[in-house]
Amino acid sequence: MKTYYKDYGITASIADQAAGTARLIVRDQSGKKMKDSTHSNRQAALAAWRRMCR
Repeated sequence: MKTYYKDYGITASIADQAAGTARLIVRDQSGKKMKDSTHSNRQAALAAWRRMCR
């Protein structure tokens, strides 16, 4: 399942992977990839996104 979050003009997508991990991809307003990281689960990826927005 892929979920999109948008804040301050920056879009993040969190996708669950088969191994139980989650992938966080953050793109700026022009669509350029700023960050691409793998986290242990969806909650960890969402927490990383929230830390970026502070």
